[in-house]
Order: sequence, then structure tokens, then C-alpha cells
Amino acid sequence: MRMKTLALRAALFLLALPAAAIGAPTTLRVEAAQLQAAAQAGFPLEHELLEGFASLALSDPDVRIPVPGERLRLQMVYAITLATGQRVESGNLVVSSGLRYDPATRGLHLVDPQIEHLGTSAAGRGLPGGGSREALQELVRDYARTRPLYRLSDDDLAQVPGTLAADAVRVQDGAVVIALHSAPAR
Repeated sequence: MRMKTLALRAALFLLALPAAAIGAPTTLRVEAAQLQAAAQAGFPLEHELLEGFASLALSDPDVRIPVPGERLRLQMVYAITLATGQRVESGNLVVSSGLRYDPATRGLHLVDPQIEHLGTSAAGRGLPGGGSREALQELVRDYARTRPLYRLSDDDLAQVPGTLAADAVRVQDGAVVIALHSAPAR
């Protein structure tokens, strides 16, 4: 009888432990709508070109997470304007990208962003030498290095029992999935 009572208490104790405490990974999901709201707050982006002769602006971000897919899609409107205010090119671009977590910004950053589509207005003259695509790619890469698409909140980070592992962030099933588990002991 005493053995059954002890076994019952042990089973109840184990059931009361949170999943993370017994080593089972849990996940935090960030939906496309959350990424969209955060992206809108971070735009427009502007970048000086040709030593101030022109500027490049990205605006109106639209975040999509295709199902199936392992990369998100970020569509934006771009405009290249001369210092005089004259617009020389505009259009839209679609970037596909993975995501990574950066503890310094507490954010999810684009990783390996690639321009998948570049649509230019027919009236645009473009940059001298046709460097629009290269300028856009460089601005997107700079954004990926320096600015998060989404910042994790204090509540989000409070769910992490240790540090986020390098492979903790995945784009999957129409959302960003962050595996929350303790980092292995060293």
C-alpha cells in the first residue's frame, strides 16, 4: 500500500512539472500578422545613393509566409529620387528570406535575403549605369544586418529557460517557430 501511495505521489509530481522543466522543448509561434505589424513600424527605409545625388526609399512592407515554405516573403515598394526631388524609378520588389535570432537586438533578422522579383514602372529612367537592382540588394542586406524585422517581447523571452540555440528559429507551417529549450551544458 505504501509503495502505491509513493508511486502515485511521484506521478502527480511529474505531471505538475512544466514541460520545459523535464526537458521537453516547447515552441513560441510568431504569426505573419505579428511580423506585418512590426515591419510596418520599421518602414520607410531610406538610403543615400551616389554621394547624395539620389536616394532610395523602401516602403509599404507586406509580409507573407507561404505554406509550404521555409522562407518568408517580404514585398515592398521602392522609389529612387534625385536630390532635386525628381523620381527617376519606382516599382516593387519581392524578397525571400530565412530568419535568425540576434541576442544583441532581441530580434528576428532576415538571413540570406534574395530579391525574387523586381517590377519597375515603365516610365522610370533608373540609375546611371543601371545599378538599381544592386542598390536595392545592398539596402536589403544592410537592413538584414542591422535591423530586426520583429523584436521579441519581455514576455516572449521570459518563456526561454536558457539561451536560444542557433537553430532555434524556423519558418514552417505558415509561421515563425522558435524552439524554446535550454541550451546544452558546456
